[in-house]
Formats: sequence, structure tokens, C-alpha cells
Amino acid sequence: MFINKSSVTIMLAAGAMAISTYNLVIITKLTANDTNVVQKSQSMSADAPADDELINQLQQNVMKLQQQVMELKQQRLTVSNDIDKQADLKQLVLAVLAEKEQQVQAKMRASNPYHAFYSELPDDYELRIKSDPHYAQKMATQLREQILNPNVSDEERLAALNQLQLSMNILNKQSMPEYDFAIVDSVFNLAINSTDGNFKIQAIESVAQTPVLDYRIVEKFTQLLETDNNDYVRRLAVQGLVMQYYQAQNGQSNYSQQVAQHLLTLYQNPTDNDVKTLLDEVFGNQKMLEKLQGHASGGS
Repeated sequence: MFINKSSVTIMLAAGAMAISTYNLVIITKLTANDTNVVQKSQSMSADAPADDELINQLQQNVMKLQQQVMELKQQRLTVSNDIDKQADLKQLVLAVLAEKEQQVQAKMRASNPYHAFYSELPDDYELRIKSDPHYAQKMATQLREQILNPNVSDEERLAALNQLQLSMNILNKQSMPEYDFAIVDSVFNLAINSTDGNFKIQAIESVAQTPVLDYRIVEKFTQLLETDNNDYVRRLAVQGLVMQYYQAQNGQSNYSQQVAQHLLTLYQNPTDNDVKTLLDEVFGNQKMLEKLQGHASGGS
């Protein structure tokens, strides 16, 4: 409840007026003329009940005003306490929400540390990458250094690669100097040497669609396809081979022919039935096989 200070002032003034009136009555009685003492005494004797009633009424009014002032003070104190409690409650709620957000972010980082960088990017990251070439170049260089740095944890290196790919997508680039074979080779080595199956899959997924065209990448995917015992990893290897084949057709005819020849040989001479089955899913139909044969012979 809001307390009007003017109301308190009016009540105090009314109380003071009542007290002044009371004092005025007393003074008037004490300063009367001596010649009228007897007459006044008689009159006072006659009016005594009325004066006493007035004094009692004034005293009651003063007490009521004092009580109302006390009540207003108490209400003001209550309102002030309520405001303080509301402010404390608001701060408590904000603190709980902030802690909850931190717990969610920590859980996300724990379950998928390779994408943890998303939560740590500045809010204006995308805009700065697009609008500030120097910032984009700086970030690409830093991310490359982090990916190639053997003193950085595997998770941080893979997260750096994901961020580098994100930056490429933001800029709508198909390639960039900072993302070359050294980067892909580094991540391949991390995957092959890792004893963490989840990390291995995440790493291979990150490079399965790499824009880098290099026959050494074809060889690495072929090695995974022929030697890994995880069916999903082998499928990722096939995906990586197919991506190399299709991307080469955009402008590197010699490389396209080289990859097509490799895939055709792999298809015709599989190391085991699993490899044959996986390649059949991609090149098994007659039309696709003829297209692959055409590229392998140097045609289009």
C-alpha cells in the first residue's frame, strides 16, 4: 500500500490544532478579570460539565490521531519490507535461472564436447565473420593453429575444426587456405589413434564431407572402409569417398578420373562382402555404374 506523505502531515497538523485549542481554553480561564472571578466561577461551575466534555473529546481526538500516525508508520514499514522482499526474491530467481543455464551448458559440453564451442561463441560472431575480413582471417588462423597443436586436447582440436567449418558455412565458401590436407590428416590421425569410440565417430563425421580434394584422403577413407570393424564407420568412409568423387567433377577432371578409377577397382575387387555390400548401395545400379565407368575412362 502506498503511503501519501501529505496525509501524514495533515493528521499531524490536526493533532497540533487540537492541542492548541485545548491550551487556549485553559489560558482563557486563567487570565479572566478579577472582578469577574465570582461570576466566572459560578459560570464555570455551571459550564464545567461542557468544558470537561470538550477536553475529553479533544484528548480522544489527539489519541486517535496518534494511533492513525502509528498505523501509517507501520504500513510504511510493511510496504518497505515487502519491496525489499520482492527485490530479494527477484535476485534469487535470477540466480537460480543463471545456475540452471550453467548446468545445462555443462551437461551439453559433457555429452558432446566437440560442439561445446557453440555456447561460447560471441553473440555477434556470425555478423563479425561476415562484416570484418580481418576478424574472419584472424579466427581462421587461430583455429588452424589449435587443430594442429599436439599440446591441445583431442576434444578441443576437434571443436576447433567444427568451428572452422562453421565459419566457412557462414561465409558461404567452398574452400579456404586454412583448411587443407594437413588439417584433414591431423583429424584422421586423432580418430585412428583414439580409444574413445564416440570421439572416433565424431572426428570421421567431421571430415567425411571435407571440401579438401586430395588423393591421400581417398586412400585414408579406403583404409577405413577395408579395415575398420564398425559398420557405421565404414559407411562414413564410403560417404567420404563419394564426396571426393562428386566434388572433383566440379572442376578437376584429372582428379575426378583418378577417383573414379579407384572406386571402380574397389567395387570390382572388394576385400570382403561387407565392402561389396556397402559399395553396391551406391554404385550397384546400372546407370550409376555406367557413369562411374565413363569417368574412369576419361569421359564426362
